[in-house]
Amino acid sequence: MAVSGGVDSVALLHLLAELADHATRKKLIVVHFNHCLRGEASQADATFVEALAKKLGLTARIGTASCDWSSDAEGGQGLEANARTLRYAFFEQIAREMEARYLVTAHHRDDQIETILHRILRGTGIAGLGGIQPARELLPGVGLVRPLLSFSRAEIIRYLKAMGQPWCEDASNATTEFTRNRIRNELLPYLRDAYGEQVDHALFRLGQQARDCQEVIDIQVQTLMDLAVQASALGRLVVVRKLAEVPSYLVRELFVRIWNEQNWPRQEMTQLHWQRLSDLAESDDPTASDTMPGNIRAMRDGDVLVLQKV
Repeated sequence: MAVSGGVDSVALLHLLAELADHATRKKLIVVHFNHCLRGEASQADATFVEALAKKLGLTARIGTASCDWSSDAEGGQGLEANARTLRYAFFEQIAREMEARYLVTAHHRDDQIETILHRILRGTGIAGLGGIQPARELLPGVGLVRPLLSFSRAEIIRYLKAMGQPWCEDASNATTEFTRNRIRNELLPYLRDAYGEQVDHALFRLGQQARDCQEVIDIQVQTLMDLAVQASALGRLVVVRKLAEVPSYLVRELFVRIWNEQNWPRQEMTQLHWQRLSDLAESDDPTASDTMPGNIRAMRDGDVLVLQKV
C-alpha cells in the first residue's frame, strides 16, 4: 500500500491492518517515496511512515529521489508530473519485486471532486469527466485500487481523531503554486460559499455518470476494434474504410484506444489531433496523410487508413 503519511493514507493503512488476518498482514507492504522536495519535512514524513508501519507490525519499503531531480522541471505542473512519474516508477518496482497483486492508494472523495473540476477547466471528454478510476490495471497482473473514493476528507479525519492517531501535514498543500492547490484552496471554497455544499455532490455524481457512459462507449469501441482494425506483420495498423458510417465521436474514441494499446505517446495529443484522424478515416481522398505527435504517421491507402510509428 502507498502511504505518504497524510491523513488519507494513514487512515487507510489502519483500516487494512485492522481487517487483515495474520497471514494477510505478512503480505501487506507499506511503500513510501521521499521526493526530497521539502528538506527535513520530507525526511520526517518518511521516518513517520516507517515508524507507523513498524508499530502495526508491517514491512515498509522507502524510496528516495536524488536531491536535484526536480531541477529540470518547468513550472509547478512539470514538477508535479515528474514527482508522480518517479513515485509510480518506485511503486511498480516494488510491486514486481514482491509479486504483488494490488497497489492500494488512498485517494478520497475530495480528490475525486478536485480532479473532475480540474479536468473541466482544462477541457476534457466523457472519459476525463469520470475522474479517478476506482480500479485499473497498473501492470500486467497488478491492479491499482482506491477503496476510499466514496469517503470525504472530513470523514477520514474524524476516524483518525477518534483513535488518537496523528498524521503528517504537507505544508506545500496550502500554497497556490500548483493549479490543483488553487482549486482546493480557492475555487472550491468559493463555489461552496456561493452555491452550497451541493457543489461537491453534483461534481461527484457527474463523475459517476460519466464513468457509466464511458462503459457503454467502451463496449462499442471494442466492437469497432474487432471489426475495423487489423494489425499487420510489419507493425502497422490498418483501419478499414467502413469507419465512414460510424459517428465521429466513436471514431475518435477508437483512435484513443489504438494509441493506448500501442503505447504511443498521448501527452501532446489534443482534441484537434483526434479529429484530424477521424477526418482522415472518413476522407474520400485515397492519398491523404498526416503526422501526429510522437512521429505517428497516418496515411490513406485507397479505402484504408494505415497508422505507423516512423
